Amino acid sequence: MTRYSTIITLLLFITLSSDTFARQSNVKIEVRGNSRDGYTFYANNQSPSPFIVTIDFTTLRNLRASTSLPYSRNVSRGRSRLFNLTKEMDNFQTNYRYRYRTHTGCLNTEPDDIEYLLPYPEGVKARSGELSYVYNRLRKDAPEDWYSIVFYMEDDSIIHAARKGTVVSIRDGENSKYEGLVFSSNRNYVVVAQDDCTFARYSTFRDDKIFVDIGDTVYPGDPLGEMAGEEFGFGNQIRLLIYYRNDESVTLNREDSEGIHQWHYVKPKFRTSAGKSQIPESGSEYTSIHPEEVITEEMGRRERRRWRRNN
Repeated sequence: MTRYSTIITLLLFITLSSDTFARQSNVKIEVRGNSRDGYTFYANNQSPSPFIVTIDFTTLRNLRASTSLPYSRNVSRGRSRLFNLTKEMDNFQTNYRYRYRTHTGCLNTEPDDIEYLLPYPEGVKARSGELSYVYNRLRKDAPEDWYSIVFYMEDDSIIHAARKGTVVSIRDGENSKYEGLVFSSNRNYVVVAQDDCTFARYSTFRDDKIFVDIGDTVYPGDPLGEMAGEEFGFGNQIRLLIYYRNDESVTLNREDSEGIHQWHYVKPKFRTSAGKSQIPESGSEYTSIHPEEVITEEMGRRERRRWRRNN
């Protein structure tokens, strides 16, 4: 296997699981008494990442929920009201016990059919390839829709955002120091939550050369950081994985989700210098362009005005 083979193995020892993001999310459930001698449940999401909260009760005595159980709901940043428990009979005591779990992403995600920018500087050329599913080597079947893309470049470059979103996760200062090391769990990355609740994972960045912070809003063409290049032994390449939550994996018990792939994967279409939107073909070269209509496609009116003033 050569460094520049069209299809190389992507190692995801840093699994794209809910736990990867839960350590940074700090989603908490809050319960408050209400005026009807019952209780109101809230979720407080301190993370910029969207989450699914799932709640069920192991004890529910003399109380009726205002929704069917178990209950699942998408929660964005901040405090969200979930549901009420109402007392059923006045002369009897109430009691409840509950359990909950959070999953990164959203229920019922439908990826938008939107154009992406190529994730490198305007006017620069790169060759496209696909990354194979690492767990094939462990005799585990890849998801039916598995897709991850890599761009090979002649020189060191800046990695640019391909689409608007919010930075929700960063790993920095973790690149391997061994030249030529191809397989490693240590890799710098940036994860961006996009407006349709898909996630874009960009890698690999040079140590301490990521330009963005968690919570930042990025727009197509914004620089995210410097490519690692030879620092990580892979050469000059940009890796991009776009994915969203598989609803079947949203359960309360980990054992229930065994054998269920947690994510679905997206084949993005990129605007190229040929003037068309397309899924890159492995082995083909593409020159990046940054047209205004792609950059501003998901901006609101104020964002467009601000962008045009600054550009």
